[in-house]
Amino acid sequence: MVTTEELDLYGDYPDDIVISVEDVYKIYKTHDIETVALSGVSLQILEGKIMCVVGPSGSGKTTLTNIIGGITKATVGKVYWANLRTDITKLSERVLTEARRNFIGFVFQVNNLLPHLNAWQNVELAARIAGVPKKVRQDRVDRLIRLVGLEERMRSKATTLSGGERSRVAIASALVNLIDTEGKGVVLCDEPTGDLDPETAERILDLFQELNETLGTSFFIVTHSQQVASKADITIEIRDGIISGFHQAGIDLDTLGETRIIRLDNNYRLPMPTDLLEMAGNPTQFRISFEDGRFILEPHKDDMAETMRVQKVRTCRVCGHEIPKGKFICPNCGSTV
Repeated sequence: MVTTEELDLYGDYPDDIVISVEDVYKIYKTHDIETVALSGVSLQILEGKIMCVVGPSGSGKTTLTNIIGGITKATVGKVYWANLRTDITKLSERVLTEARRNFIGFVFQVNNLLPHLNAWQNVELAARIAGVPKKVRQDRVDRLIRLVGLEERMRSKATTLSGGERSRVAIASALVNLIDTEGKGVVLCDEPTGDLDPETAERILDLFQELNETLGTSFFIVTHSQQVASKADITIEIRDGIISGFHQAGIDLDTLGETRIIRLDNNYRLPMPTDLLEMAGNPTQFRISFEDGRFILEPHKDDMAETMRVQKVRTCRVCGHEIPKGKFICPNCGSTV
Protein backbone atom coordinates (compact mmCIF):
# COMPACT_ATOMS: atom_id res chain seq x y z
CA MET A 1 0.00 0.00 0.00
CA VAL A 2 1.43 3.38 -1.04
CA THR A 3 0.97 6.28 1.33
CA THR A 4 1.72 9.93 0.72
CA GLU A 5 2.96 12.21 3.45
CA GLU A 6 1.17 15.54 3.69
CA LEU A 7 3.67 18.35 3.20
CA ASP A 8 3.82 21.33 5.54
CA LEU A 9 4.16 24.04 2.90
CA TYR A 10 4.74 26.65 5.61
CA GLY A 11 7.14 24.63 7.74
CA ASP A 12 10.03 26.95 6.92
CA TYR A 13 8.27 30.02 8.30
CA PRO A 14 10.07 31.42 11.38
CA ASP A 15 8.18 30.74 14.61
CA ASP A 16 7.79 34.46 15.36
CA ILE A 17 5.63 35.09 12.26
CA VAL A 18 2.02 35.26 13.42
CA ILE A 19 0.44 36.44 10.15
CA SER A 20 1.96 36.76 6.69
CA VAL A 21 0.26 38.59 3.81
CA GLU A 22 1.74 37.68 0.44
CA ASP A 23 1.09 39.56 -2.81
CA VAL A 24 -2.55 40.23 -1.92
CA TYR A 25 -4.94 41.93 -4.32
CA LYS A 26 -8.51 42.91 -3.57
CA ILE A 27 -10.84 43.94 -6.38
CA TYR A 28 -14.42 45.02 -5.72
CA LYS A 29 -16.88 44.64 -8.58
CA THR A 30 -20.05 46.71 -8.87
CA HIS A 31 -22.00 46.06 -12.06
CA ASP A 32 -19.39 46.71 -14.79
CA ILE A 33 -17.05 48.75 -12.60
CA GLU A 34 -13.96 47.27 -10.93
CA THR A 35 -12.24 49.04 -8.04
CA VAL A 36 -8.78 47.88 -7.00
CA ALA A 37 -8.55 48.34 -3.23
CA LEU A 38 -5.24 46.48 -2.74
CA SER A 39 -2.61 45.89 -5.39
CA GLY A 40 0.03 43.33 -4.43
CA VAL A 41 0.41 43.99 -0.69
CA SER A 42 2.94 41.93 1.28
CA LEU A 43 3.80 42.22 4.99
CA GLN A 44 4.41 40.12 8.10
CA ILE A 45 3.10 40.60 11.63
CA LEU A 46 5.57 39.33 14.22
CA GLU A 47 4.79 37.85 17.60
CA GLY A 48 4.72 40.36 20.44
CA LYS A 49 5.13 43.41 18.19
CA ILE A 50 2.98 46.50 17.62
CA MET A 51 2.52 47.39 13.94
CA CYS A 52 0.74 50.53 12.75
CA VAL A 53 -0.58 51.28 9.28
CA VAL A 54 -1.01 54.87 8.14
CA GLY A 55 -2.33 56.42 4.95
CA PRO A 56 -5.02 58.72 3.57
CA SER A 57 -8.70 57.80 3.59
CA GLY A 58 -9.50 55.32 0.83
CA SER A 59 -5.94 54.00 0.65
CA GLY A 60 -6.91 50.41 1.55
CA LYS A 61 -6.20 50.32 5.31
CA THR A 62 -9.57 48.93 6.40
CA THR A 63 -9.68 46.44 3.52
CA LEU A 64 -6.23 45.18 4.51
CA THR A 65 -7.30 44.85 8.16
CA ASN A 66 -10.41 42.86 7.21
CA ILE A 67 -8.38 40.54 4.98
CA ILE A 68 -5.84 39.95 7.75
CA GLY A 69 -8.72 39.10 10.10
CA GLY A 70 -10.37 36.74 7.64
CA ILE A 71 -13.48 38.94 7.40
CA THR A 72 -12.91 39.75 3.72
CA LYS A 73 -11.53 37.30 1.14
CA ALA A 74 -8.55 38.36 -0.94
CA THR A 75 -9.17 38.27 -4.69
CA VAL A 76 -5.61 37.04 -5.29
CA GLY A 77 -2.76 36.23 -2.91
CA LYS A 78 -2.12 34.34 0.31
CA VAL A 79 -2.81 35.09 3.97
CA TYR A 80 -0.98 32.79 6.41
CA TRP A 81 -2.19 32.29 9.99
CA ALA A 82 0.27 30.72 12.41
CA ASN A 83 -2.42 28.92 14.41
CA LEU A 84 -3.49 26.98 11.31
CA ARG A 85 -0.08 26.96 9.59
CA THR A 86 -1.80 27.43 6.27
CA ASP A 87 -3.15 29.93 3.74
CA ILE A 88 -6.64 30.91 4.90
CA THR A 89 -7.89 32.28 1.56
CA LYS A 90 -9.05 28.83 0.47
CA LEU A 91 -10.77 27.87 3.73
CA SER A 92 -14.51 27.80 4.36
CA GLU A 93 -16.20 30.44 6.50
CA ARG A 94 -17.01 27.79 9.12
CA VAL A 95 -13.36 26.81 9.53
CA LEU A 96 -12.29 30.47 9.59
CA THR A 97 -14.85 31.40 12.23
CA GLU A 98 -13.71 28.59 14.50
CA ALA A 99 -10.01 29.39 14.05
CA ARG A 100 -10.55 33.14 14.50
CA ARG A 101 -12.04 32.66 17.97
CA ASN A 102 -8.68 31.80 19.50
CA PHE A 103 -6.47 33.88 17.26
CA ILE A 104 -7.95 37.27 16.31
CA GLY A 105 -9.42 40.03 18.46
CA PHE A 106 -11.01 43.23 17.17
CA VAL A 107 -11.07 46.73 18.69
CA PHE A 108 -12.99 49.35 16.71
CA GLN A 109 -13.26 53.12 17.05
CA VAL A 110 -16.93 52.70 17.94
CA ASN A 111 -17.15 50.35 20.90
CA ASN A 112 -19.99 47.91 20.30
CA LEU A 113 -20.99 47.46 23.94
CA LEU A 114 -24.50 46.50 25.01
CA PRO A 115 -25.79 49.47 27.05
CA HIS A 116 -28.00 47.42 29.38
CA LEU A 117 -25.05 45.23 30.49
CA ASN A 118 -22.33 46.25 32.90
CA ALA A 119 -18.60 46.14 32.12
CA TRP A 120 -18.10 42.61 33.47
CA GLN A 121 -21.15 41.28 31.63
CA ASN A 122 -20.03 42.79 28.32
CA VAL A 123 -16.68 41.01 28.56
CA GLU A 124 -18.38 37.80 29.70
CA LEU A 125 -20.71 37.97 26.69
CA ALA A 126 -17.70 38.26 24.40
CA ALA A 127 -16.26 35.17 26.10
CA ARG A 128 -19.49 33.26 25.45
CA ILE A 129 -19.50 34.26 21.80
CA ALA A 130 -15.86 33.22 21.53
CA GLY A 131 -16.78 29.79 22.85
CA VAL A 132 -14.86 30.01 26.12
CA PRO A 133 -16.01 27.08 28.30
CA LYS A 134 -18.23 28.07 31.22
CA LYS A 135 -15.90 26.57 33.84
CA VAL A 136 -13.03 28.90 32.82
CA ARG A 137 -15.08 31.87 31.65
CA GLN A 138 -15.52 33.62 35.00
CA ASP A 139 -11.86 33.36 35.99
CA ARG A 140 -10.76 34.61 32.58
CA VAL A 141 -13.13 37.60 32.65
CA ASP A 142 -12.07 38.47 36.20
CA ARG A 143 -8.43 38.36 35.12
CA LEU A 144 -9.04 40.61 32.13
CA ILE A 145 -11.02 43.11 34.18
CA ARG A 146 -8.00 43.37 36.47
CA LEU A 147 -5.58 43.65 33.54
CA VAL A 148 -7.42 46.64 32.07
CA GLY A 149 -7.88 48.27 35.49
CA LEU A 150 -11.68 48.16 35.78
CA GLU A 151 -12.10 46.33 39.10
CA GLU A 152 -13.94 49.26 40.67
CA ARG A 153 -16.18 49.83 37.65
CA MET A 154 -16.94 46.28 36.56
CA ARG A 155 -20.54 46.45 37.90
CA SER A 156 -21.24 49.78 36.20
CA LYS A 157 -23.48 49.75 33.14
CA ALA A 158 -21.89 50.65 29.82
CA THR A 159 -23.94 53.87 29.61
CA THR A 160 -22.30 55.19 32.79
CA LEU A 161 -18.71 54.50 31.71
CA SER A 162 -16.39 57.16 30.36
CA GLY A 163 -14.95 56.93 26.85
CA GLY A 164 -11.69 55.56 28.17
CA GLU A 165 -13.46 53.00 30.35
CA ARG A 166 -15.57 51.83 27.41
CA SER A 167 -12.38 51.42 25.39
CA ARG A 168 -10.91 49.30 28.18
CA VAL A 169 -13.99 47.06 28.13
CA ALA A 170 -13.64 46.72 24.36
CA ILE A 171 -9.96 45.78 24.73
CA ALA A 172 -10.79 43.18 27.39
CA SER A 173 -13.48 41.77 25.08
CA ALA A 174 -10.96 41.55 22.22
CA LEU A 175 -8.47 39.70 24.42
CA VAL A 176 -10.94 37.27 25.96
CA ASN A 177 -10.21 34.60 23.33
CA LEU A 178 -6.46 35.26 23.18
CA ILE A 179 -5.35 35.42 26.78
CA ASP A 180 -4.33 31.75 27.00
CA THR A 181 -2.83 31.36 23.51
CA GLU A 182 0.79 31.83 24.67
CA GLY A 183 1.29 34.92 22.56
CA LYS A 184 0.15 33.51 19.22
CA GLY A 185 -2.66 35.97 18.73
CA VAL A 186 -3.31 39.33 17.09
CA VAL A 187 -5.54 42.25 18.09
CA LEU A 188 -6.70 44.28 15.08
CA CYS A 189 -7.54 47.89 15.93
CA ASP A 190 -9.21 50.44 13.66
CA GLU A 191 -8.64 53.96 15.06
CA PRO A 192 -8.96 52.73 18.68
CA THR A 193 -8.27 56.19 20.16
CA GLY A 194 -10.09 58.26 17.55
CA ASP A 195 -12.82 59.48 19.92
CA LEU A 196 -10.63 59.91 23.00
CA ASP A 197 -8.91 62.97 24.43
CA PRO A 198 -5.07 62.85 24.32
CA GLU A 199 -4.67 61.99 28.02
CA THR A 200 -7.14 59.09 27.89
CA ALA A 201 -5.66 57.93 24.58
CA GLU A 202 -2.20 57.85 26.19
CA ARG A 203 -3.51 55.60 28.97
CA ILE A 204 -5.05 53.24 26.41
CA LEU A 205 -1.78 53.11 24.47
CA ASP A 206 0.14 52.43 27.68
CA LEU A 207 -2.30 49.58 28.28
CA PHE A 208 -1.61 48.21 24.79
CA GLN A 209 2.11 48.20 25.52
CA GLU A 210 1.60 46.59 28.92
CA LEU A 211 -0.56 43.83 27.43
CA ASN A 212 1.90 43.45 24.58
CA GLU A 213 4.74 42.92 27.05
CA THR A 214 2.91 40.76 29.61
CA LEU A 215 0.85 38.57 27.26
CA GLY A 216 3.03 38.68 24.14
CA THR A 217 0.00 39.63 22.03
CA SER A 218 0.63 41.32 18.68
CA PHE A 219 -1.23 44.50 17.73
CA PHE A 220 -2.06 45.73 14.21
CA ILE A 221 -3.39 49.29 14.45
CA VAL A 222 -4.92 51.49 11.75
CA THR A 223 -4.41 55.12 12.69
CA HIS A 224 -4.03 58.73 11.59
CA SER A 225 -2.61 59.69 14.98
CA GLN A 226 0.99 60.65 15.68
CA GLN A 227 0.37 59.68 19.30
CA VAL A 228 -0.50 56.12 18.28
CA ALA A 229 2.15 55.72 15.57
CA SER A 230 4.91 56.78 17.98
CA LYS A 231 4.23 53.65 20.06
CA ALA A 232 4.66 51.18 17.19
CA ASP A 233 7.63 48.87 16.66
CA ILE A 234 7.11 49.23 12.92
CA THR A 235 4.80 51.40 10.80
CA ILE A 236 3.78 50.86 7.21
CA GLU A 237 2.49 53.50 4.81
CA ILE A 238 -0.20 52.52 2.34
CA ARG A 239 -1.43 54.63 -0.56
CA ASP A 240 -3.74 53.65 -3.43
CA GLY A 241 -3.66 50.03 -2.30
CA ILE A 242 0.14 49.74 -2.41
CA ILE A 243 2.59 49.78 0.50
CA SER A 244 4.65 52.90 -0.14
CA GLY A 245 7.03 52.68 2.79
CA PHE A 246 8.17 51.00 6.01
CA HIS A 247 9.35 52.81 9.15
CA GLN A 248 11.06 51.62 12.30
CA ALA A 249 10.09 52.66 15.83
CA GLY A 250 9.65 56.29 16.88
CA ILE A 251 8.42 57.85 13.64
CA ASP A 252 7.13 61.36 13.03
CA LEU A 253 4.16 61.45 10.64
CA ASP A 254 5.19 64.94 9.52
CA THR A 255 8.64 63.80 8.34
CA LEU A 256 8.00 60.35 6.87
CA GLY A 257 10.39 61.06 4.01
CA GLU A 258 13.32 61.05 6.43
CA THR A 259 12.68 57.54 7.79
CA ARG A 260 10.97 55.80 4.87
CA ILE A 261 12.32 52.49 3.60
CA ILE A 262 10.86 51.24 0.32
CA ARG A 263 10.86 47.58 -0.59
CA LEU A 264 10.65 45.66 -3.85
CA ASP A 265 7.46 43.62 -4.02
CA ASN A 266 7.20 40.11 -5.44
CA ASN A 267 6.79 41.56 -8.94
CA TYR A 268 10.01 43.63 -8.60
CA ARG A 269 8.03 46.85 -8.40
CA LEU A 270 9.36 49.73 -6.32
CA PRO A 271 6.72 52.19 -5.07
CA MET A 272 7.42 55.87 -5.68
CA PRO A 273 6.51 58.11 -2.72
CA THR A 274 4.04 60.71 -3.96
CA ASP A 275 5.58 63.53 -1.92
CA LEU A 276 8.87 63.09 -3.76
CA LEU A 277 7.10 62.86 -7.11
CA GLU A 278 5.33 66.14 -6.41
CA MET A 279 8.66 67.80 -5.58
CA ALA A 280 9.99 66.63 -8.96
CA GLY A 281 6.96 67.90 -10.88
CA ASN A 282 5.10 64.57 -11.05
CA PRO A 283 7.16 62.89 -13.78
CA THR A 284 5.85 59.60 -15.16
CA GLN A 285 8.98 58.34 -16.95
CA PHE A 286 12.53 57.83 -15.69
CA ARG A 287 15.97 56.76 -16.71
CA ILE A 288 17.68 54.48 -14.20
CA SER A 289 21.37 53.72 -13.79
CA PHE A 290 23.70 52.25 -11.16
CA GLU A 291 26.93 54.09 -10.34
CA ASP A 292 29.30 53.95 -7.36
CA GLY A 293 26.99 51.66 -5.39
CA ARG A 294 23.93 53.87 -5.93
CA PHE A 295 20.85 53.67 -8.08
CA ILE A 296 20.26 56.94 -9.94
CA LEU A 297 16.72 57.74 -11.05
CA GLU A 298 16.32 60.69 -13.42
CA PRO A 299 13.01 62.02 -14.80
CA HIS A 300 12.73 61.50 -18.56
CA LYS A 301 10.83 64.36 -20.16
CA ASP A 302 10.34 63.09 -23.74
CA ASP A 303 7.18 61.08 -24.18
CA MET A 304 8.10 57.55 -25.31
CA ALA A 305 5.04 57.16 -27.51
CA GLU A 306 5.72 60.45 -29.31
CA THR A 307 9.38 59.50 -29.72
CA MET A 308 8.30 56.28 -31.39
CA ARG A 309 6.00 58.17 -33.76
CA VAL A 310 8.69 60.61 -34.88
CA GLN A 311 11.13 58.54 -36.94
CA LYS A 312 14.52 60.13 -37.40
CA VAL A 313 15.98 60.32 -40.92
CA ARG A 314 18.37 57.43 -41.43
CA THR A 315 21.39 57.39 -43.73
CA CYS A 316 23.29 54.47 -45.20
CA ARG A 317 26.47 53.72 -43.31
CA VAL A 318 28.18 52.69 -46.58
CA CYS A 319 27.38 55.46 -49.06
CA GLY A 320 25.66 58.08 -46.92
CA HIS A 321 22.50 58.10 -49.03
CA GLU A 322 19.17 58.82 -47.27
CA ILE A 323 17.06 55.71 -46.63
CA PRO A 324 13.28 56.11 -46.93
CA LYS A 325 11.14 55.60 -43.83
CA GLY A 326 10.24 51.95 -43.29
CA LYS A 327 12.94 50.62 -45.68
CA PHE A 328 15.90 48.51 -44.65
CA ILE A 329 17.87 48.38 -47.95
CA CYS A 330 19.72 51.40 -49.34
CA PRO A 331 18.17 52.32 -52.70
CA ASN A 332 21.53 53.75 -53.85
CA CYS A 333 24.07 51.01 -53.07
CA GLY A 334 21.89 48.08 -51.98
CA SER A 335 23.45 47.74 -48.52
CA THR A 336 21.28 46.24 -45.75
CA VAL A 337 20.70 48.55 -42.83
